[in-house]
Amino acid sequence: MLVRFLMLALVVSVAAAFAMPDIPQQRALSSALLATAVLAAAVFASSSAIAGLVRRSGLVLVLILAVPAIYMAFQLAPVPIHGLGNPIWETASAALNAPLAERITVDIRATVQAVLHYNAAVALALVTAVVALDRQRAWQLLSILVSIATTVSAYLLLRQAIGSDGFSRGDTPVLVVTGAVPAVLGLVLSAAMMVRAFEDRRRVKQRSFRVATTLWFALLAMLLCLSATLASGDGIGTATAALLGVGIVLAAFAIQNWFSGVWGIASVLATAAVLLLAAFTLMPMRPNADLTVALSEHPSGATERMLQDAGHAGSGAGTYAALLPIHRDIAAPLSRERPTAAAAIAIEMGRPFLYSVLIVAVLGAGALLRCSLRRRHDYVYAAIGAGAAASLVVLALVEDGILEFGASLLAAALFGLAVAQSQRDMGAATEQPHSTRPVSGLDSPGRACARIRSYGIGNASMRIGLGCIAVALIAQTVWLLTQPSYPGRLPVEALAANDASRQAPPRVLPPNSLRGDGDLRSGRPGHAPQPAANGAAASRPELGFQAAAPTVLAQALRSSPLRGDLWLMLAALSREQRSLEYDVAALLKLSYYTAPNDLTLLPLRLTAALGEASVVSDPELRELVQRDVKIAFARQPALRPALIAAYQSASAEGKALVDNLISESDSATLQGTRKEVPIPWPKTDLLLPNRTSDRGTAR
Repeated sequence: MLVRFLMLALVVSVAAAFAMPDIPQQRALSSALLATAVLAAAVFASSSAIAGLVRRSGLVLVLILAVPAIYMAFQLAPVPIHGLGNPIWETASAALNAPLAERITVDIRATVQAVLHYNAAVALALVTAVVALDRQRAWQLLSILVSIATTVSAYLLLRQAIGSDGFSRGDTPVLVVTGAVPAVLGLVLSAAMMVRAFEDRRRVKQRSFRVATTLWFALLAMLLCLSATLASGDGIGTATAALLGVGIVLAAFAIQNWFSGVWGIASVLATAAVLLLAAFTLMPMRPNADLTVALSEHPSGATERMLQDAGHAGSGAGTYAALLPIHRDIAAPLSRERPTAAAAIAIEMGRPFLYSVLIVAVLGAGALLRCSLRRRHDYVYAAIGAGAAASLVVLALVEDGILEFGASLLAAALFGLAVAQSQRDMGAATEQPHSTRPVSGLDSPGRACARIRSYGIGNASMRIGLGCIAVALIAQTVWLLTQPSYPGRLPVEALAANDASRQAPPRVLPPNSLRGDGDLRSGRPGHAPQPAANGAAASRPELGFQAAAPTVLAQALRSSPLRGDLWLMLAALSREQRSLEYDVAALLKLSYYTAPNDLTLLPLRLTAALGEASVVSDPELRELVQRDVKIAFARQPALRPALIAAYQSASAEGKALVDNLISESDSATLQGTRKEVPIPWPKTDLLLPNRTSDRGTAR
């Protein structure tokens, strides 16, 4: 009964990660299921199962799994020495008139979400390992993982057939996946299933309907996954990763059947290495590009600038999406900037961490391959882990699909299966007699007692560890359910909260200022709608928020100080309410610094800046405002109505600034700007509370 429940929790968690939008409610569901499964395993799992898990999760593996969580906690912790944290915290503290502790991460909420993401992956790997200790359950899990990967690959092929933008703007994709990681992992899994079916057929030495069905299913899955891999946008890179993973599985099969011995193993591995090097020579590499993005076929101008500014300690796990508005080009859509997983890790966690992860992945692949070659039966499971680890190393340099929630859970389940079947179970080792009598093969009764005692301590420690993980998952579930969810990049739900008595909901324009990248999270940003090239972009904001709105905005900025849209909203509201608590000029400066090229913010930013005499008199801010005016006047004709609207409501100093800039280029336009031209103000209601945007893509 316990095993069935654990398998059900595993399947539902992975399937939900792919089938549901990447929103807090979806992650809360996965965390709750995994917390229940881990707690059930800690309490009800048999002693032999716990002992088997202890033997497979040695001290080295425990340390490897703990280091990323410890490092992310270090990024979240306040830095005791002034100047060692990110400078944004000191700047934000001065602008908000509130003491803020310096931290390494630039976005507390994004890093916390990255920690929760990692905890869920580790928990799923442990649940899979507990289930897969049994050979029959391991085979069932392999079939389930192949089915999930094949379904996702078929969906990717469908999207390729109808076009990546085949869904209308109002439609929600059936599955949330944009990378080729599920297809590559499915190819490795289906190749392993086919190898296992061949082994069963050879041992039985007669035709079996079950074996034949397995072979045909594995062949179909392999064809679908291969087609999805070749149809992905990364081309040769993903094909090379798939070739490497499948090649390791087939190499283990060949060594076990035809090339046993040292020289046979050496010849097979040498042949595989030559083929791999030949495949790498075919991969296009961009010259003079950073190594982490050199193999990527996607635009990465902003990512390369972020890599140049990245420190050794990183900017905080999951903060790539928060940093992107600072470094992207003017009017560049967020959807075009797709980093590699290696680049995102180097930016968020630092290059030393990235190099350590790559080294551990390579060594882990070698260790699992060694475990596979040391077994005569069921060697294919450890080979799966070796092949997947090698494939993911290549994919990390090509795309960022491994950072997606669904792909990371699928990879975690795969590695849990591989580790569980990496060693042969010894019944005598897992179930020792509770007696002090001599045991065969031991020198003395004292050693038998020591062995029994060590297993008892190990089992108790493992149960306590699983219980702690379950408690952490329960805590993160509560956190995900209690945190406010912000659609787009403006916290309109928080601003509209506790305001049910208002008849007219608050409005803010332009409507496209609500970008569709969703909550800040680890991974890459979502596809964002760009400002429309029409008069709507010129709409002046209608600020009808309650008096407590600045407090809500300031609270959000205390954890996410790189939100340029929030700085702008706080400046606009402070100006409208004539608040003396905040300096409007300082808030506008931070809006410029954290989102300098976001044209969706330009209408509101010009309105707020030109309407304040003190703002225009600030030399530094005056320069920034002049840049926005030039962009709206010369480089983005669609934003000229926004400039006219800002000019109509500007102060005398603001109008003089615009006059001086435009008169240098076009006096006719200046005369048109001075006219009282009626501007249509479209009114677009904000989203209602508890409504979140689709994911779209994303770290």
